[in-house]
Formats: sequence, structure tokens, C-alpha cells
Amino acid sequence: MTDFSSALHAAFDVLDPREAVNRIKNVVAHELSQTDTRARVTKTDFFNHSFAPDLVLSWPNERERFVFLKSDTRPAVLRDDVAAIRKHDPIVFALDPVDEGPLTTDEYQNPEHGDDTLLADTRGMEVLIESRFSEPVVGLASSAVLQGGRGLLTEREAEAMASSVAAGFNGAKQLDAGATAAAVAQISGHFDQRRTSRLLRFLGAVWVGSGGTASSFPGEQDVAGDLDGTALEFLMELPPIDDFEFWRRIGRPLTLESVCQLQVEDDSENLQHLIESNLDVLHARACRVLERQPELGEEENSGFRWLLERQMLCLRSARFSTYFASKVDELKIEPQDAEGISLRELLRRAEQRRTPISELELATPTRTVSYATVNRDDISHDEELLRLSNTFSSTAFVQTAVASLFGGRPLVCDFPSRTGKGRTAAKFPLGTLAPVALSLLTSLTTEESQALEHVTRHYNEASRQPTLFDIDEGDIRSSEHKNHGEV
Repeated sequence: MTDFSSALHAAFDVLDPREAVNRIKNVVAHELSQTDTRARVTKTDFFNHSFAPDLVLSWPNERERFVFLKSDTRPAVLRDDVAAIRKHDPIVFALDPVDEGPLTTDEYQNPEHGDDTLLADTRGMEVLIESRFSEPVVGLASSAVLQGGRGLLTEREAEAMASSVAAGFNGAKQLDAGATAAAVAQISGHFDQRRTSRLLRFLGAVWVGSGGTASSFPGEQDVAGDLDGTALEFLMELPPIDDFEFWRRIGRPLTLESVCQLQVEDDSENLQHLIESNLDVLHARACRVLERQPELGEEENSGFRWLLERQMLCLRSARFSTYFASKVDELKIEPQDAEGISLRELLRRAEQRRTPISELELATPTRTVSYATVNRDDISHDEELLRLSNTFSSTAFVQTAVASLFGGRPLVCDFPSRTGKGRTAAKFPLGTLAPVALSLLTSLTTEESQALEHVTRHYNEASRQPTLFDIDEGDIRSSEHKNHGEV
């Protein structure tokens, strides 16, 4: 007897009927939560009712799903119970194992199109939970089962589903058409149309990411479309896939906005691979640097790690957290107040990466001076600027400086707030923005500079051409519809 079965039997043995019902619901709710950790399970005031659900499952941006608990698992009774509630596309959860024999030829094995009722028993759910630990990718299927599973889910059916999905994922990575086709068939028969589409897009993306073509993906289903957030999140949770080309193919359709919506709790290795392989297509307009203290138990090193925090992408080191956003107002973290920096310090930082500075603003407690050449040339080696700075007192600090990226695209660096942003609508690929902004807004040690080079090592700015993301609004208006269609 499993732990779940033992808990369920113990709940039935409680003498007080109300307490027994409450415990039964708690046990089932716990099992459903284990099947899909993203699901919210709400108990109702009903039990074993013909028309009112016992539990309600809900997810962000997904429809609710009713769960009806049934203690009488005789086929004839189950048929009548399901017939009364079929219109809700519910989960009928049998509290005892279902005898497949009398059900193998009826509608549960081959549900009609449009009938998305799921009849599951306790052991079927347990198999999915157990399989998630040995094959994490099965978690994607178990989540989809609660959201849109259909047909029959007994122990045998769950074992077949789990093994097929795991084999299909590995088959797609190895371009094994047979194993992938078997998973496609299994998915198509056990999920509603929406979940079927999501799961097949997931397998299709893995297939293409592994070097296959969309046209050679086994199965007649349309697998066009980008990966949804749930599928990407499960990819992040899988054991590390150290394959640059795989992650590059997976990440081509991504935007910084879509990445920031992912629910990834730690700096998973696969998140590192995903970001580092796509530094040229993930564009940001703004970033902000905050000083930080290492957390208790955190290893001290000079390395950088990508993570998701407060719906922002963050590049973290032992001393700094740098947040990136598509818009300035999406930087959902307050700046730390600081002074500006000296002119000599700015010029030193700019020289480290040979970053052109086209203009700057110097300030004392009583004066402000803006400095730029007529043609917005690089002023970092301008002798006149150095002579001018010598006329100021030691209280003069650079408040802002404008770095020129991509042939003059301006990055405005505000030193008191340690914030960088593109002027007008200018955006920059993370492969350029991260090292330039960090180098200008902070004082990096030699080890930190080397670590920053390592985390952006896959990005080769010299081999790419500016894209529409690098162009500001004025340039966009002048070229709109000319070569790229509507922007």
C-alpha cells in the first residue's frame, strides 16, 4: 500500500463524517498538488455530489477545472456519474482503483472528439508523481493532465504515458523518429486540443533544437509556434543540457519580455545555457546596477550568473546585481543613492573596453557643465576636456555620460542611480549592453572583468549586423515599411 493509499484509508476510518470528508479532500488535494506543483487546489463544501465539484483546480491565465471525487468505482455507476457532469470537461477522481476490463471498449478508452472528461484513479496519479522524480520531463505531461487530460488514466495508462513522453523527449533530442512518433500518438489521444498543441510544440522545438527540420518532425499535427512559458520552465528544470546549438535554436523566437515571465526559482544551469546562447536576440533598453552582500552560505567568487528575479532578468555576482528590462519603467527595483564619479575614473572605465563617450555632464554643488563636440565624436581622449576638468574643484563629479554603441546608438549612463538606458527607443543586445553598462557603471576588478567576458563569450558583436532593435524611433519612422514591413 502506498503512502497516499494509506492516508486515504486512514481518512475513511475517521468516525466523524465531516472530519472524514475534510481529510479525504486534503489527501486528494495534496496528491493533485504533487502531480502539478503549479496548480492551486480549492476545496468546496460538497462531497460526492452529482453536479457540484468537490475540488476546483486553477492556474494563472488558464481556465478552472472541476474535480469530482467518486467512491463507487463500478463501471455502470461511473458511466452514470460521468454522463451527468460530462459537459464540464471535469476530472472524475476515483478513490479506489478502476477496473479497466469493463471500460476498455467504451468511451473512456477512445473518447469522442470534443469530450475532454478525464477519468483517473488514485494509482494513475501516483505513477505520474513518481515518474517526475526519475524523468523530470514527465512533469510537463502531468501538469497537462490536470489542465486538459482526457480519457482514462489508470496505473497502466499512466505508465504508458510517462514512458512514452520521456522516450519521446529523448527521441526528439536524438532525432529518433520512431520514439518521437510514439510520443506524438500518446499525447494526441490523452489531452485536449490546447494541451496537445502545447506538448507537440514542445517536442517539435526539441526536435528542431537538436538539428532536425520542422517538416521532418514525425506526425501530421501542426507544431508551428513558439514554446509557451510552461514548456520553457520545464526545460529549465531538466538536468543540464550542455549544447550551445540546441539552446540557440530553442531561443531564436524569444524576447526579453517572454523570458522575464518565466517562473524559475534559481539560477539553473539550463537558464545559463539559454541566455548565454541567445545574447544577440535578447534586447534590453534599460539596466540598473545594485550593490549586494553575499547571502549566508553563498560561495564567494567573482563569477556571474543569470537568474530571474521580480520579473526581471538579473546578472548577479558576489558584489553586484544588474537588472535588465525592455523599458525603463519595467525596472521594478529602486536605485541606491550614490554620488557621481570623477572624470578620471570615467575615462579609466571607458578605456578598459575602449567604449566611445560622446558627451557627459559634470557637476559641483553649485555648477553644472555639459560637454560634447559638435559631431558627437569620442571625447574620452579630448585634451580640452582634461584641461577644463582641472579648473574644477575636487567636488566635481560626472553625473551622466553617453556611450556610443552600434555606430552611434546612445546609451545614457546615470552614475548616481547606476542606471543605463537607450536614448529614445534604442535597444541593445544583452551581449553588448551587459559588459558595457557594468564596465561603466561599476568599478570591476580584473577577475570580475574576466568573469564578465566569460559569461558573454558566445556573443560575437563583430559578426552581426544591427537589427531593428538597435534603431531609435526617428530611424524607424524613416524606414518603416521600406524593407521590413510594419514595425
